[in-house]
Amino acid sequence: MPSKSKSAAPRKKKDPAKNDIRKNDPKAKIKTKKINLLKLYSEMNKLSNDAVDKEVIKRFKIIIDTSEEDITKKNLHLIIKEPKSVNIADFNDSLQPYIKHYLFLSKRSKRLKK
Repeated sequence: MPSKSKSAAPRKKKDPAKNDIRKNDPKAKIKTKKINLLKLYSEMNKLSNDAVDKEVIKRFKIIIDTSEEDITKKNLHLIIKEPKSVNIADFNDSLQPYIKHYLFLSKRSKRLKK
């Protein structure tokens, strides 16, 4: 009579969270999505016309990837819908030039439509 081997017994699957190295390593950075900055990035892409705009947007993407903070949804709405009432000083120093460039792009697009 054939006997059942021990290998036929169901195996427990290892919990990936227990074996996650990043969880135990305080130096490991967990990537977070900066949804609001990425929305601003896509809006800038829509408004870009020339190579200079593309270069600024490319650098903005690098800043987004290296930045640890995101802007609030309220600030994003303010930048996109009401660009005249934006106070640049409220934002992080690394983001200020790109927000200024977005405001320039929006003014230029309105001027070109007329």
